[in-house]
Amino acid sequence: MLTHHIGHLIVCRTDRLTHARQRQLLALRERCGIRLTLLWHRQVTPALRTLLEETPHRLIDTLPHARIALDRTEHSPTGTPSAGQQRPTEPAPRRQDGGQWITSPAPSDGVVTNRPKRARCQGAPELAPTTSSAQPEQGHDRIPANGLAARLTTVAHPLHATALTIHAVTGADINQLALIRGIDINETATTVKIHDSTAHRRCRLYPLPTWTRRLARAAGIHGQLKDRTPDSPLFPLITVQDGEQLRLTSTGIRYTLGPHR
Repeated sequence: MLTHHIGHLIVCRTDRLTHARQRQLLALRERCGIRLTLLWHRQVTPALRTLLEETPHRLIDTLPHARIALDRTEHSPTGTPSAGQQRPTEPAPRRQDGGQWITSPAPSDGVVTNRPKRARCQGAPELAPTTSSAQPEQGHDRIPANGLAARLTTVAHPLHATALTIHAVTGADINQLALIRGIDINETATTVKIHDSTAHRRCRLYPLPTWTRRLARAAGIHGQLKDRTPDSPLFPLITVQDGEQLRLTSTGIRYTLGPHR
């Protein structure tokens, strides 16, 4: 929701959801600051009335009124599309991989950063953005960036998707992924810092291609919603046990998670 700047969510058949799920939708509305429309297909129940008493709302029970409300959402007073109706500037990636396994190309070496003695390892700075997909042409075990992006965006958990994305771009192994902190992805999601070890002697900066940035932003937002400090590990649970959970996720999307460096 927050990564894609979704401003309006419409949920059909809300009457079939449990009371707990309805509460979660209201919590989602509050947390993300969105406009929430719940379509109810039967008589309003006392449980729903009690739930709605806890939040500002407006009941719409005719189709003309519903069209008016939707039209107000689609267009702001200036006539421009509202935040909830913005279209992505990049074309949606098409999956044209034929179901084959994906192996990411050999990554670049990155840029080695210098750290003064006894100084803390700083987060990722702003670098010149790159629009390159950083992917070669399709071969027997290669696939264009749009095919890889299409698979990664089907991964439900943002941290799993981002960890696999960083691996694809940088070649970081499980141990290196475990060292990545929230501040190691900069605010514009154009750069990621990969640590060589806990000694932080030869940490490297890698530019993030355009197609990776929404996934990287989603990971950062996830950490904020979990109230993690910016310098805490970004992938604290999925890198344990030699990354078993991450390997299962990569198998599900037929992506080859490379061996340790």
